[in-house]
Amino acid sequence: MNDQRQVLVRAESRRVVVSDVDGGPETLTYPGVTLTRVIAGIPDEGLWLPMGERPSEGDDEALIDALRAAFLWRIGHPYPHE
Repeated sequence: MNDQRQVLVRAESRRVVVSDVDGGPETLTYPGVTLTRVIAGIPDEGLWLPMGERPSEGDDEALIDALRAAFLWRIGHPYPHE
């Protein structure tokens, strides 16, 4: 086990401001999960995945794949995109 590597899993929302039909600002909020790789206490890279009210099978598979890759990286395996 590599104590220098950690994975943070956090539920958080992203907000986007767009123009509404009248040209005014409208804020849209998207719930999701952020996976952050941490090396020696320093955040290195993060990945945000949407987590909607009615997730698709594809959404579920993307989250499972991302968690699997992050946890394997935590125990010393190379990250898939390195």
